[in-house]
Amino acid sequence: MPVRIRLRGLAASAALVAASALALAGCGDGSTGAQADERPATATAAQSPSASPTPTPAEAPATTEPATPAVTLPDHTGRKVGGAVLAAKAAHIDYTVRLQGTGRQAATWDLDEEVCEQTDGPDGVTFTVPRDGRDCAGRLLHTPEPVPTPAPERAKDTGTGGTGGGTGACELTSPAGNCYADGQFCAKKHRGLSTHGRGGEYLTCEPDSGGTWRWSDGVVG
Repeated sequence: MPVRIRLRGLAASAALVAASALALAGCGDGSTGAQADERPATATAAQSPSASPTPTPAEAPATTEPATPAVTLPDHTGRKVGGAVLAAKAAHIDYTVRLQGTGRQAATWDLDEEVCEQTDGPDGVTFTVPRDGRDCAGRLLHTPEPVPTPAPERAKDTGTGGTGGGTGACELTSPAGNCYADGQFCAKKHRGLSTHGRGGEYLTCEPDSGGTWRWSDGVVG
């Protein structure tokens, strides 16, 4: 009997050891195993950081195209447009001639017309000349009224290029300073104007039958 009791004691001890081992391994039904099962699982993925607004790149300051510098040409205001045009050509600068107060480009002009204004720009230079029959101030040029009574007899032109035979009665003269004669070409700036000629006749700058502007005393032939 004592041997059987000892064997039972050994069996009980072995069973207790086995139960302890199972409990430690988490396989038993005791509270130890339950606590092992209920432990929160370790997070396997890193918690994503809180969303933050995507930084916007700073707007680059608007770039402005550098201004094209204006062409440079000595000022010809008050000088003859012929010389101004030659200076522009010599400097290889584009030029435009416009009629004052109209904004229109002049189709033709006299080389001795005055430059009222010069404007330099990036595309070239603009010369402004007076309109027909006006000066740079916009005033009408002097046009003498026809003499109601016959003018006193004046000496005829001797052909020496004098102004009205020395009488000084020519209100308008050619670029050379001579009085005009009937049938002579007249400058663009004198179109529509009148003056006394070399022999004292009253001449008007008007187009002839062919459309050419000439000085005429109004007498056919």
